Amino acid sequence: MSLHENVRKRTRPGFLARSIATAGSIALLAGLLMAPAAQALPMETGTVTEPAPAPADPAPVDPAPADPAPADPAGEPSAEATPTETLRAEVTPAETVPTETAPAAPENVSLPVIEGDPVVGGTLTSTGGQWNGAGWIQYSWIIDGVPVQTAGHVVGEPDVLNIVPSMAGKSVQLTVVASSEAQAPGTEVSAAAVTVGPAAFTGVVWSNGVTGKPAVGQELSVGTPQWDNSASQGALAYQWFRGTLAIGAATTSRYTVTVADVGQKLWAKVTLSAPGFTSVELSSVQATGVSATFATAPVPTVSGTARVGQVQTANAGTWAPGGAVLSYQWYRGTAAIAGAVGRTYTTAAADYAKALKVRVRATKAGFVTVDRFSAARTIAAGSIVATKPLTVVGTHRYGSTVKVSQGWPAGTTIRYQWYRNGVAIKGGTGYALYFNASYIGSRVNVKVTVSKPGYATRSVTTGAVTVGRALINLKTAPRITGATSSGSVLTANPGTYSPAPSAYAYQWYRNGAAISGARYRTYRLTAADNGRSITVRVSASLIYSDTRVTMSPALKLPVWAVTVLRGDGTYRVGTQIKPGLYKSTGGSFCYWARLRGFSGNVSDINANDIVSGVTYVQILPGDVGFESDGCGAWTTVPSTGARATSITRDGTYRVGIDILPGTYYGFASGDFCYWETLSGFTGTFDEIYDNDIPSGWIVVTIPSWAKGFEVHGCGTLTRG
Repeated sequence: MSLHENVRKRTRPGFLARSIATAGSIALLAGLLMAPAAQALPMETGTVTEPAPAPADPAPVDPAPADPAPADPAGEPSAEATPTETLRAEVTPAETVPTETAPAAPENVSLPVIEGDPVVGGTLTSTGGQWNGAGWIQYSWIIDGVPVQTAGHVVGEPDVLNIVPSMAGKSVQLTVVASSEAQAPGTEVSAAAVTVGPAAFTGVVWSNGVTGKPAVGQELSVGTPQWDNSASQGALAYQWFRGTLAIGAATTSRYTVTVADVGQKLWAKVTLSAPGFTSVELSSVQATGVSATFATAPVPTVSGTARVGQVQTANAGTWAPGGAVLSYQWYRGTAAIAGAVGRTYTTAAADYAKALKVRVRATKAGFVTVDRFSAARTIAAGSIVATKPLTVVGTHRYGSTVKVSQGWPAGTTIRYQWYRNGVAIKGGTGYALYFNASYIGSRVNVKVTVSKPGYATRSVTTGAVTVGRALINLKTAPRITGATSSGSVLTANPGTYSPAPSAYAYQWYRNGAAISGARYRTYRLTAADNGRSITVRVSASLIYSDTRVTMSPALKLPVWAVTVLRGDGTYRVGTQIKPGLYKSTGGSFCYWARLRGFSGNVSDINANDIVSGVTYVQILPGDVGFESDGCGAWTTVPSTGARATSITRDGTYRVGIDILPGTYYGFASGDFCYWETLSGFTGTFDEIYDNDIPSGWIVVTIPSWAKGFEVHGCGTLTRG
């Protein structure tokens, strides 16, 4: 290819070809387009462009075309523009457009050349090549297709590009456009591209030594490399290696040796890098990792009583650094005791009079295992300690057998000797002793002697206990049988015993007080027992045995009715009859009156009634006298009653005692039937809660809260 074949001419017939114009040229073109007198734009062919003919009816030109053709990145019009299209300006009919001839485009004689060392930190220059007809050159430096620097110079004046780190490894191109003057059309040519290479660090100084002991837990370090100011933004990266493998996260100038490093080669690589510079890798010397040693390894001590059977405890002390696993081994003399590998050890009979010591072994990953021995201690004879208190169980009584209860360590030999009143019992060398009649009243105890190899012999003596008579054991308690009415005979059942007694004695009690003369198996109830509690004490006896005394359960007697008044008459309240509730034995016609005086006047009557059958009267403390006629005898009221559910006789009844509350049914077959429910028995009208004189079928409800119910001539009433 010839020199001229690389030159691209800047003109094309009929339209504005691509050109690289200065800012002044662009402004001039804009002025021409907007001028009021239309002028033809000179084309880039070096010839004058003919003016366009004026239109017959010129129209105003829009100063801002709606859709101008977009320019491509090189400044050329869009490919969509019509090649024959020319730029027009508004022309008036009276004006004529002068014709201008464009200057000829410069001719390239020698292509431009990029001079200089294309490395980061250097400079590239160019004088733009050699030209004919050129007075001005426009330079464009392009990095990987991106323009980075544009400048214009007169012909012969070079342009300079400073190479920065970001250009490393990229292609540098130079395009120049030569024109006759700064704002005239020109011709574009390009220099051969060059590639920017990285810079090199200079003046690098580093000691590759490793500082520190390569033992587990210790820190190693390397120094910091130095270099000149060729790369002021240089950065250092560290990486430690175990053999050929990089250690994860070990990326600083310091590294702490781990267990995994024992026996391995440790070294560091330092990488020096900077933008636009070739990285420099530096390797340190190698150090072999070794196990650490304990900073503190104390001599152990042993605590505990130096006797057979006692617990010996090893005190290992404080090892540093922490985290060591401590193991133990006990020695009898110089021989290791099989199985004695705990922190504590209980001395055995074989240790008696021997030297005992303990070895503490400390192990820790990455550390040298260390053994330490305690000082030896001589073991004395042990003391036999009971595992259970020595006691004598059983009853110290005639006919009983007592035994020794005790607890001693395994392997102990036990001997017994029983004593009576301080004298050794012949043949009494067993763990049990039977008491016959000869022991009654004697004081008995036992001495126990225990021995065991390696231990001091020990004797223990129990306290003396007096042997008593035998016990009679109760199997079933005494009880009282018989009727509970006045005058009835009660019988004491003595109960059952083991062994069977040979004799019994009795004592009867009334409300806890002994009844004088009542010392037999039977007892007849008297008036003094009315409503009281009766018990009997049974004393069972047998030869060589203690008398067994047992009280029977109490027998609660009911309240018996006691006759207070035996016939008709008027009686003084307080002396002849006391206030209270009384019951008549009943009659076909009974009249009674509670009196406040004895004048015979009606005004002396507090209350009265005429009844038939059994009736009740409540004599009050304020009454002075009581009159009875045809009522038979008056008795006290018992605490119990029949609790009947059928009423067959006329009279007055206590509700809940004589009869039960509820609804009763009957039929009044007589001429007159009367009933009433009562809240009391004083005979006043206020106490009548309800009453009726029915005939025929009868239904009457007796409430549970009522005190009494009185009925006459109603026949039989039955609770439904």
